Amino acid sequence: MNGIGIVILAAGFAKRMGKQKLLLPLGEKPILAHVITNSASTPWADRIVVIGDPQEELSTLCTQYHIPYIYNSQRHTGQASSITLSLKILRTDLEGILFVLGDQPFVSESLLQALVNTFRSRESNKSIVVSQHQGQRYSPTLFGSWWRPHLAALSGDLGGRTLIRKNPDYVIPIEWPDKHPFYDADTWEDYQFLCKLWNNRAYN
Repeated sequence: MNGIGIVILAAGFAKRMGKQKLLLPLGEKPILAHVITNSASTPWADRIVVIGDPQEELSTLCTQYHIPYIYNSQRHTGQASSITLSLKILRTDLEGILFVLGDQPFVSESLLQALVNTFRSRESNKSIVVSQHQGQRYSPTLFGSWWRPHLAALSGDLGGRTLIRKNPDYVIPIEWPDKHPFYDADTWEDYQFLCKLWNNRAYN
């Protein structure tokens, strides 16, 4: 086993937003670019962004920020297709894999590192380390290598939540005091709220 891999899930349809949210500007760069740069400080053993449409714009953005990407042509079947696709690309000898959503621009290096540190402190490849704020679970989530074949067998739109729900004995929640890393852009109102936070200069 050698290191932790990271997957940024960026292939959704943004149905509630009604447009491609990951390319919407937040400050001087798109939402997805914030997720990429905020996760770049940790020395991942492997990393990949799973993108959807518009393929050209999203792939150009990934190239600009020097991160590998893969286009998910089966994304209409649900989020699980992005997870299973990423597992075909990532190295097979990883200790664990951290999944991050592409629409959480305030996800922080400190949170990601806390997930990694907690996972390694347990010294078990069956650990599932889940972000939590005030008792509610959020992404990012880190799965130990034991779960890789189970992740590869997922289908539909539930993603890793199915494994988390069915295997509570292996779940290790990290109670995070700051909710900002978990704010996302599901709706236009969410996006306006993110812009307000950014303009207040609390998180840039």
